[in-house]
Amino acid sequence: MDNETLRKVQLAQLEIGKEIKRVCDENGIKYFLDSGTLLGAIRHKGFIPWDDDMDMGMLREDYERFIEIARKELKPEYFLQTWKTDKSYPYAFAKIRKKGTVFIEAVSQKTNAHNEIFVDVFPYDIYPDDETVRTKLTKKIMLLKYSLWMKDGMTPWLRHKSVLDRLLVKAKYVPHYFYALTHSRDAMIAEYEKLMPMHNAETSKYYVEQSGGTPFGKWIIPTECFKDFIEVKFEDTMFLVPEKYDLYLKTVYGDYMQLPPVEKRGNWHQIVEVKV
Repeated sequence: MDNETLRKVQLAQLEIGKEIKRVCDENGIKYFLDSGTLLGAIRHKGFIPWDDDMDMGMLREDYERFIEIARKELKPEYFLQTWKTDKSYPYAFAKIRKKGTVFIEAVSQKTNAHNEIFVDVFPYDIYPDDETVRTKLTKKIMLLKYSLWMKDGMTPWLRHKSVLDRLLVKAKYVPHYFYALTHSRDAMIAEYEKLMPMHNAETSKYYVEQSGGTPFGKWIIPTECFKDFIEVKFEDTMFLVPEKYDLYLKTVYGDYMQLPPVEKRGNWHQIVEVKV
């Protein structure tokens, strides 16, 4: 994707982000800029120049309220994509897509899911302190997550360029492929939805974002990060971020103000077709 097209995609994503913010602000729902978008807000005052997506997060209770309200209140040019609104969608988090656009990723090009420009909305859940409980939960979540990917035709190995890397990654999904053959999509989703918020009534030192495409446990964030929120400028709009964004970003990225080497600056999503 050339730089001009990338910038058009970013501006379309910003438009979607503003719509999510509107729905949240009007209904008292707490959201926050998440992962690379939060990093971009702090380090670049907007998108990371080479980033091709926009991420927002919510604690589970706010996330569930947002999903329910967004069904009715999103403007008609946007589509709320979840397991329930798109029967070919494999993820346990929501995407808000802009109708009339195209944004096809290598990993999802063989699915029948909606493939328009989007903003991710991730739920955060309590991550139990007990190590035994964590291990059991992690194993089950990973099994269900990747089995659902196989069920819906995802091809995550296509993120890799070399034939050898693709074969090695593909081999890792063999157990999930066979699990998907012997379990229905609805049964796996029902179990996933039961597991994810299971520990939210507990107290813990951490929240976890466990629904995205990264390995389970990468986004384990100290609970204190989500006690209060402040507004910061992202592009031309003020968005909420965790007040302790420094702790969040150091937890995930380490020395986050240091730019990565040029060879590591690139589009994560491996886009095969785009139309803004």
